[in-house]
Amino acid sequence: MDRRGFVRTLGAGTLSALLPQPSRAAAASGSPSDAHAAAWDRTLFLIELKGGNDGLNTVVPYAQDAYYRLRPRLAIARDEVLRLGPDTGLHPALRPLLPVWEAGELAIIQGLGYPDPNLSHFRSIEIWDTASGASEVRSEGWLARA
Repeated sequence: MDRRGFVRTLGAGTLSALLPQPSRAAAASGSPSDAHAAAWDRTLFLIELKGGNDGLNTVVPYAQDAYYRLRPRLAIARDEVLRLGPDTGLHPALRPLLPVWEAGELAIIQGLGYPDPNLSHFRSIEIWDTASGASEVRSEGWLARA
């Protein structure tokens, strides 16, 4: 699937977040299937777009004139941005995420990095994926250890 197809179908994936979620009370019933269902109360959906994702056109800094001045042909028009607050908004194709945001069930983390960045793109990916130090090599990712 290409990136455009992914972004188009992202809305369908968010529908699962909008469906009624099982409650923790179900886990208290003692049934293994109820306990399994209740585990969905603590589900993390991690979407990492490696490669050419344009972060400034995903979470748009529409209140910053520099964004429009420096991106005259790439910027998302102010009136098309799906506003999340007074300074930032989402690309119009991410409209299915708005109800999730408004329900307080979506977090956006910007400017994420790690200390002492490595100048190798490939080693940086390894460090990022494994949450290892610059001189440490791990074979499993941070999510598997969490």
